[in-house]
Amino acid sequence: MATATLPLHWRGRSGRTYIPIPRSQVRHGEWATVRKVIGTGPPIGNSTVDEGIPIALKLWLEADDEALEVLQAEARIVVELMGKSGDLPCPRLYDLIGEPVVTGLVMEWCPGDLERWWRDKLDHPDAFGRLMAAMAEVSRRVSDYHVFYAQKGGVENAHGDLKPGNILMSMKGRWLISDFGAAQVLPPQDSPWATSDVVLGTENFLAPELLFHASKRHPAALDTWALGAILFALLRLQRMVIDGEPVPRNGTASPRFRMTRVNQVLDIYRQDPTRFIERDIDPTAFPDPLLLPSADRRAIQECVRGVLGEDHEEDEQKLAESLLEVLDSAMSIEPAHRFTAARDLAAGFESLTREFIAASALAGEHSEAAAVPDVVRELDAAVSRADTLEAELVELRNQLRDVEELAADEEDTEPNLPRVVGETPSVRLSPVVPTLLVLILLLQVVTLIALGMLAGAVFSGL
Repeated sequence: MATATLPLHWRGRSGRTYIPIPRSQVRHGEWATVRKVIGTGPPIGNSTVDEGIPIALKLWLEADDEALEVLQAEARIVVELMGKSGDLPCPRLYDLIGEPVVTGLVMEWCPGDLERWWRDKLDHPDAFGRLMAAMAEVSRRVSDYHVFYAQKGGVENAHGDLKPGNILMSMKGRWLISDFGAAQVLPPQDSPWATSDVVLGTENFLAPELLFHASKRHPAALDTWALGAILFALLRLQRMVIDGEPVPRNGTASPRFRMTRVNQVLDIYRQDPTRFIERDIDPTAFPDPLLLPSADRRAIQECVRGVLGEDHEEDEQKLAESLLEVLDSAMSIEPAHRFTAARDLAAGFESLTREFIAASALAGEHSEAAAVPDVVRELDAAVSRADTLEAELVELRNQLRDVEELAADEEDTEPNLPRVVGETPSVRLSPVVPTLLVLILLLQVVTLIALGMLAGAVFSGL
C-alpha cells in the first residue's frame, strides 16, 4: 500500500525556501542532522548564496530537548561570530530556520572533515608534514575564536568539544571549526549525572577540567588539550592503516585511539566524579602530571617511524622528541603549564612542519625535497608582503573615509540652490578621492597576487 510523503522544504527567516539536493546523503550527528540543500529563488537578505549552489542545513533531532538546547547555543555563538571582522573561524551563517525558536541553521557547505581528509592523505610520502601544517591552521582558527571573545568581553570562550569530526574543510580549502553548542550543555550538579561515572562528551578529546566540572582559569587550555589528543589519534590512525590493522567503524572516536594520558584521567574520574567540582584540578592526584606517560611516548615514536623513509632512524627520533615536547605542553594535567593560547600551539605545529621539511630535504627521499626550503622562504615572504599591504590598505581606507566626511560637511554648508525638476543631483568629490580609489584598487590587486603566491606555496611545498 502506497503511503504519502511530505515534501521536504524549509522556510528561513529571510523568507527564502530551502530544498534538499536530490540523492545527497544526510549526515547524522549526536545532536543534529546535516543536509545538503539549495536555496530557491534569488538571494534575499543575508542568504547571499545563488540558487543552485550547495549549502548546509543543520537541523535539531526532533523530540530531543537537549539537542534543541545545543542548537540554540550554537545559533547564539555563530550569530555573534558573524559580527567578527575579517575571516570567520567557522562556516558562514546564511539563515535561521524556526520562529521564534531556532530549529535549524543554514550555513556554508563544507564537503569534508579533518579525519576524512587525513584518511586520503596518510599514505603520501609527505603526510606527516601535511598533517602538522593542517594542525597549525586549525589551531589558528581556534585562536581566532578565542581572541574574538577576549576582545568582546575580556574573557576567552573555549570551544570545549573539539574533535576531528567538527573540524571542517570549506569548499575553498580552508579549515574551519563547528559544533559550538555541545560544550555549553553541562549536567547540573544536583542531577543523577553528577554522582555517576558516566562521561559526557567525546572521551578521547575531553580536557580534565570539563570532565570534572572544575574551575577553568585558562579557558583556551581546554582546547589545546583537545588539539593534542586529536593529533595523537590521527597519527595512531595512520600507523594502523600502514600496518594493515582493521580500523574501527567509529574511527578516532573509538577507545582504541585514546591516549594513556586520557585513560589516567578517566580512572580518577570514575573513583570520584565530583572531587574537583568548582575547584582547581589537583595535579598530584594524577600520575606523570607534566609529562606524557611512557606508553604514549612509545606510541608517538612508533607513529613517527618511517615518515622520512628508510634508514633515517636518528632523524626520526629527533622529530619524535620535538613532537613529544609539543604534546607535553598541550596535555599537561596542570592547565597553567599547557599552551594557554592556541596561537602558541599553532607555532609549535608550524615548527614541526619546518623540521619535517628540513629533515626530508636532508634525507633526499623526495625528488622535489631540495626546493622545499626555498618554498618555505617564499611562503614567509608572501605572508609578510600580504600583511604589509593589508595594513596600508586599512590606512588608505581610513583616509578615504575622512575625505568623504569632509566633502559631506562642505556640501552641508553650501547654500540651498533651486534644482531643476528631474535633474540628477551631482556629488563633488575632493581631487584626492580619485587618487585614493586608484591606490586602493592597486593594493587590492597586489594583495590578491600575494595571497595567490601564498596558496601556491602551501600547495606545492606541503
